[in-house]
Amino acid sequence: MTATITPDELKVEYSIRPDIGREFLSFDIEGWDDVKKICKKVLTFEGKKFTFTGWNSDDNKCYFAKPINGETTTAKISKR
Repeated sequence: MTATITPDELKVEYSIRPDIGREFLSFDIEGWDDVKKICKKVLTFEGKKFTFTGWNSDDNKCYFAKPINGETTTAKISKR
């Protein structure tokens, strides 16, 4: 039996807060060095785009969010 590492994927926890109108993704990180690599990125989960909202240095968790009703506004960076 073999297994392969899937590039550019993270294990995430999904949650929804209808009371504040947001959906969240959270995942474990090692510290600020991990956060600064991902904080300017957009995560796509089930076709939805999530952007960075913050991190908890005590729990080593990183958080991304999007509005429940609506899309996150993003733009692609063109490579020259």
